[in-house]
Amino acid sequence: MQNNRVTICACASRSFVDKDKIAEVAAALKYEGYDVNLEPDLCRKVMDSSPDIREMAAGTIVACHTRAVQSLLHWKGLEARQIIDIRNNTTTEVLSQLNISISFSSGKDFPDFAAIRQEVREFPVENGTDAWYPVLDKTQCSECGKCHDFCLFGVYTVENKQVSVVKPQNCKNNCPACARMCPNKAVIFPKYEKSPINGGTEMEESFNPEQMDIMYKERLRNKLQQRRASIPLLKKE
Repeated sequence: MQNNRVTICACASRSFVDKDKIAEVAAALKYEGYDVNLEPDLCRKVMDSSPDIREMAAGTIVACHTRAVQSLLHWKGLEARQIIDIRNNTTTEVLSQLNISISFSSGKDFPDFAAIRQEVREFPVENGTDAWYPVLDKTQCSECGKCHDFCLFGVYTVENKQVSVVKPQNCKNNCPACARMCPNKAVIFPKYEKSPINGGTEMEESFNPEQMDIMYKERLRNKLQQRRASIPLLKKE
């Protein structure tokens, strides 16, 4: 094996991936000799710029939509060797991408399953305070800046006509409004429930362009009014 390290994101504060499925995959990989690293929240790791994300990218990452994970890592200048979507695939489908076929009647039969399931269930759940923030798919981004213009919390910056996420911790939890403004679906919230905002390719949600344009223009007017109100008036002598 070139690199047998596999990082599995449990997305502990959300319920997108069944904990038993995570334990099944991890137990099967350990049985096959893989070095398995269980992460409570990959988004948190990336946001905090943890030094071990480089090592994770050098191996296999088992997490959510491929485009979301790619964009997370690109944000930090990294490229994943392999990404496998556990959010939308079965245990068998995940393992098959690593050329593993389960010979047991169930993944729960693997020796380490119970211990791993307990470990995953004990991961901290941060309701309302987990790492919710956007990342940009630069293969789709036109640098139009609409996400920056719409955001009230200083999450984005525009420098040299390039849009970047600079203060992810400022993002309002569970608010994906800026992603709806993006004409190219380039703004991704990995923890959102539906595609394409969560990085998926299906159109599980659609947005009326005219309504989005009205909302965008209204937000710009509000921001302009706030800016004007914050400028002190000079008194005439």
